[in-house]
Amino acid sequence: MVILFVSHVRILREALVTALQAPGDNQARSASCHETVKAALSECAPGLVVIDASHPEAAALVAAVRADAPAAKLVVMAASDQDEDFLSWAKTGLSGYIGPDASISELLSVVRRVGAGDVVCPPRLTAVLLKGFADRPVERADRAGIFALTSREQDILELIAEGLSNKLIARRLSVAVATVKNHVHSILDKWDCRSRGEAAARYRQHAQGHAAPSRVHPAVRTGHALPPDRFPLRSGEMQHRVPAPFSREAA
Repeated sequence: MVILFVSHVRILREALVTALQAPGDNQARSASCHETVKAALSECAPGLVVIDASHPEAAALVAAVRADAPAAKLVVMAASDQDEDFLSWAKTGLSGYIGPDASISELLSVVRRVGAGDVVCPPRLTAVLLKGFADRPVERADRAGIFALTSREQDILELIAEGLSNKLIARRLSVAVATVKNHVHSILDKWDCRSRGEAAARYRQHAQGHAAPSRVHPAVRTGHALPPDRFPLRSGEMQHRVPAPFSREAA
């Protein structure tokens, strides 16, 4: 199995790569930043990724792993044993969580168990996670429904439910791909979903239950351009006439 260890601390990368390769049946590589992580995910297709939670870009690195290597198992090596920190990481769909007091032998044990298909975290934190589910009376999405989302988020969620990628959604709505990604992350957070597929399924269930009309203009849904004066206004927006040479950029 190929294991990728991600940390911004060089001495930690070198020491743990050596330890992870010691059993002889693993290939260990390391990466230090977003660019090297993306390159490693493309080159070696790791089956397991260990991320140092103290990395300044840790959250973005997890998102990159989820996007580029969705089948890879994810283990977080935490710098804190606070309940809140654990719960925030648990939402990313971890397979393993290593506390700040863990030894190298414990790290290797977690890696072996996760590689074998187990989900591993300290017993106390498992209890915290289970209690969090028990204390939550209803799912956030069920409680707030579609109205927890902004108008633009609802537009994007509808197109996600139709199976469109971020790039196609950006093209349909005439916005940047990065803008779409930010909205998708916000949707997943507000609806407490682990993936866009889960969010799409909930949206379809909501639409069936409420028979809500489509929010996205038919021309946008089919990929045709809208005249500048046909864009629907949202609450609080003002209509401005844009000179023709700048209308495409303004859109």
